[in-house]
Amino acid sequence: MSENGLIGRPVEDVIEAIVDREDDCDPKAVREALDPVTDDGVVTREAVETAVSDTSKVVATAETRVELAGIAYEDATAAAAAVDDFEIVAARLDAYADRLEAVEARAADLTDDLRTPVDRLDDPSAVYELATELREVATTAQGVVRTADDLSTDLEQFESWLAEPDRRYDEFEADVDIVDESLDDLTAAATALSTDSDAPAADWADATMRARVLELLVADLRAELAALRSWADREDAQFRASLDDRVADAERRTRELNDTLADHAEPAWRDRFDDALGAFDAELDGFEPPVDWNRVQETLEERREQSLPDR
Repeated sequence: MSENGLIGRPVEDVIEAIVDREDDCDPKAVREALDPVTDDGVVTREAVETAVSDTSKVVATAETRVELAGIAYEDATAAAAAVDDFEIVAARLDAYADRLEAVEARAADLTDDLRTPVDRLDDPSAVYELATELREVATTAQGVVRTADDLSTDLEQFESWLAEPDRRYDEFEADVDIVDESLDDLTAAATALSTDSDAPAADWADATMRARVLELLVADLRAELAALRSWADREDAQFRASLDDRVADAERRTRELNDTLADHAEPAWRDRFDDALGAFDAELDGFEPPVDWNRVQETLEERREQSLPDR
């Protein structure tokens, strides 16, 4: 390697030098990394500076989108001020605040990551490392843009949810549909439980854990419906009364499902999985309405992996 490092060298020579120096270095990956700092087949300082400038623009775009997400959060918070004493509203605001904090932290890290390559431009031998870092920063910045845009969109939809009762009821009904579909599937599986199965005890334990999740979700629906009714009363607005019948039906079906599972259970099955089911119940006790359904599903998957590793 010459005293000028990689600057001014044909890219093929640069690739060869880097592959010789780095262990387990893929020439194709090196070529891709150097492409942004290469001009007419030669690695040039001008190309490096252009790559830094281009990456800075991507980072600036990410920062702008995060700022816009912050403004959208402030707008949503203001729109919710009259009803943020309802837990179903406050919980949503808290979740959005957590998402905003996380994406703001990622954007701040981008600025720090970009500063290092800029400071190292006077070290020609580090051009390959700089090119790799710039690509990683640009990729991360693009991810920040997507995340911030998604948050802004969700906050806009949240404002619509706040302003439009029919939208709140429609989204609630969609959640009831999800629970109903799950009850259909699980009821069929519970009814079909048989000692002729290859793993009847595991099948029963799995169905029991899923039933307990559904029981929690139905309780969450009941709590949310009570809040929606109180909201309607406060605003002297019409309440979609048919939703109460749907939740009551889901509660009835959940009780019937638990009865079916209890009827099919063999004593040996209970002995084998009693501790695991008890531990799962304790985990579910940590959830209170309004429930984060995704987190409940993650908890179920973790428990299934621990207790039913062969499924």
